[in-house]
Amino acid sequence: MNWFLPAILASLFWGVGQTLIKKGLSDLSPYMSIFIGTIFALILYIPYSLVSGIKLDSFPGILVFGFLANLPNYVFPYILKKANVSLSGTVVATYPIYTIALSLIFLHESLDFFQIFGILVIILGMFMVAKPENEKLKIASWVIWALLGSIVIGLGDFIGKVTLTKYDLSSFILALAIGGIPALLVFRLFDKSKIKMGKISSNVRAGLLGNLIMPIGLIALYTAFNNGPASLASPVASTYPAITAVLAYFYLKEKLNRNQILGIIAVTIGVIFIGI
Repeated sequence: MNWFLPAILASLFWGVGQTLIKKGLSDLSPYMSIFIGTIFALILYIPYSLVSGIKLDSFPGILVFGFLANLPNYVFPYILKKANVSLSGTVVATYPIYTIALSLIFLHESLDFFQIFGILVIILGMFMVAKPENEKLKIASWVIWALLGSIVIGLGDFIGKVTLTKYDLSSFILALAIGGIPALLVFRLFDKSKIKMGKISSNVRAGLLGNLIMPIGLIALYTAFNNGPASLASPVASTYPAITAVLAYFYLKEKLNRNQILGIIAVTIGVIFIGI
């Protein structure tokens, strides 16, 4: 169970980090937020990996995995811009379903009864979050974005786990740092917004802090992956919506209706069951 504590820490860092990033998006474009996050990742990842010790023979091959694993991380600001952070974050948190499925098929990990039950509860919770209260059944556009993000992030987690079966953790963290640069350039092809900071407001400061916290959470996640199965570590780490929802309610003053509250609870219970 030496994967459990790092997975919990990843959840805590992401819950706080996403709330702050959402606040920062009031004064920062999604791409600017990503740009800042990439700079902070370089500042944190390079010293961490060099101090921990890398294996030079892992390069340059590992750089491909570093690039691919980076792409899903850049989805977050665009999804957070589409809807309330607690709602979009909850739907995105279903990404362990895809990580688990890929791990079962390709890494031959196994599921027990509680994990299967957790998947079913997550699907139910996602449905409740997506359905507005007292309205006819319809899927809002932000749900599609969040669901797409969920699939992409689940794939990214799987890529990270596969990489750690072939390479050491420190070398992979360095590859993530380097791979963030071309990934940033790829996203620039689709986002032509201006890269400028503007006035350092309280929202911008929140965005800066959030983008500093998120890479720390990612180190914790990959530490969990390095120490245990992705089918367990990924869902435990994805319990961050419970933290995000509470912070969004008190800090961002976002409103939740009854169905959405029940949906958040169901998704949170589901991912906990998966990790039991």
